[in-house]
Amino acid sequence: MGSYKSKNHKVDINTLPVVEPEPDYVIKTRQPMPSNWQLNILRGKREDELRGLSYAYARRKCHKAVNDLLQCEKNYGSFWAAFDCQAENHDMKECLAHEFEVEMDKLRRNMKMNTEWWWKDLYDENGEVGEQAKWKDEYWLLPIIRSYKDLFYSMISQNN
Repeated sequence: MGSYKSKNHKVDINTLPVVEPEPDYVIKTRQPMPSNWQLNILRGKREDELRGLSYAYARRKCHKAVNDLLQCEKNYGSFWAAFDCQAENHDMKECLAHEFEVEMDKLRRNMKMNTEWWWKDLYDENGEVGEQAKWKDEYWLLPIIRSYKDLFYSMISQNN
């Protein structure tokens, strides 16, 4: 797929139609669950293709947040922008991350584009199906691991 830059396309974002962010969109899909190696390769390749498309859409949707950051940097200078434009930077990153996930969800659920059986085993127009819907990924463990890590470090620091 590639980005506009990698394919040497000259696109002026100001000439493209304005696309508004969707802050209230409910995301119903996750990355594909691990399976046998052949399906992992196919699904991973498809996810990479969808990521390329999603980044482009997310950048267009967050055009206002990016412009706010650029304006702030212009006002404060490139050095002081690191200190004075933190709110704008945070807003831009948050917008890009959310809109990327929104677009990934939409593209995963697009059954006109994803017609293969190995994709339809995971997703349909309404979200995840089958084993994918039942699958529990490892991310639910992260808060528990962090709390134990903090407890462990506090115990070590008390002993020293």
